Amino acid sequence: MIRLNEISLHTDIDTGMTSIPNSFIDRFLPHAGGEYVKLYLYLLRMVQAGKNVSLGEIADTLEHTEKDIHRALAFWKKEGLLDLAYLADGSLASIVFLDPAHPGTEASGSEETAAAQETDIPEKVSLSADRMAELSSQEDIRQLIFIASQYLGKPLSPTEISNLLYFYDTLHFSTDLIEYLVEYCVSKGSKSSHYMEKVAFAWAKEGIRTVAEAKQSTNLYNRNYYKILNAFGIKGRGPAKPEIDCMERWLNTWHFTLDIILEACSRTISQTQRPNFQYADKILEEWHKANVRHLSDTKALDEEHLKKKKASASKPKAAANNKFNNFQQRDYDFDELNKQLFNI
Repeated sequence: MIRLNEISLHTDIDTGMTSIPNSFIDRFLPHAGGEYVKLYLYLLRMVQAGKNVSLGEIADTLEHTEKDIHRALAFWKKEGLLDLAYLADGSLASIVFLDPAHPGTEASGSEETAAAQETDIPEKVSLSADRMAELSSQEDIRQLIFIASQYLGKPLSPTEISNLLYFYDTLHFSTDLIEYLVEYCVSKGSKSSHYMEKVAFAWAKEGIRTVAEAKQSTNLYNRNYYKILNAFGIKGRGPAKPEIDCMERWLNTWHFTLDIILEACSRTISQTQRPNFQYADKILEEWHKANVRHLSDTKALDEEHLKKKKASASKPKAAANNKFNNFQQRDYDFDELNKQLFNI
């Protein structure tokens, strides 16, 4: 009996073969993002066990948002490995596995596949031994090689070192951009030098020259964006440009951890009863000025603010007439924030 909201799973894969089809490992595993692979393997496990699942159960098990799951499902549909069926109300009804040895014909529009395609890739010319030795003697290059080895979890091979030097000398990538390139590829579940090379060529063709441009293109921090949107109760759409600007400032300029940002979102909803990025930005700006680095720091600020509020309330009324002159720069006051934001 199928429970409400369950999605039925079907397969035309011969269940007598390896649990994970070899054709999937050979053709798709090297270039698919790690989160996408996790979803595929989880669903494969469920269908071979004869179990049905709900979208919420999938999201909870993999610790993703439902939007993340929809995105991963769309990826495998474009790759021709899944067929998705929907009900009249738009909800997902079933997932059908297609044989990876004979995938569907739909072309993938994903950035991973686009980066791995062979078309329009410039011919690579190897650096001379003298030039490689010259570059490898530079302190910033030696530091880059060390950082890359930390990301990859092993000493770099001569080919991997050659690739990094090529990105620097021929593609004119900065060491910061190359470091982010390695981080990005590893975050996508691939440590392959071949994949890294294809992504680098794709960035060069796109004209990417800075880490900021690469982040805007790849949206590595997309998951954090959607967690913040979810905290505001915003679902069914991506972030708008002003919202991205705020979140970039919180994450990458002020370097707040996600739990601190989500606390600011919670306080915003509590005070305004609606999502308000400007209000949350004011809270986080005050926390930034107060050098908040851990969620516990906000509790100390709350206690300090409460003490000052009680002290102010105990003063004679005549002395309280000029209360805003006593407002400290690092204090934050929700009533004052409301006045600033809503002109009241």
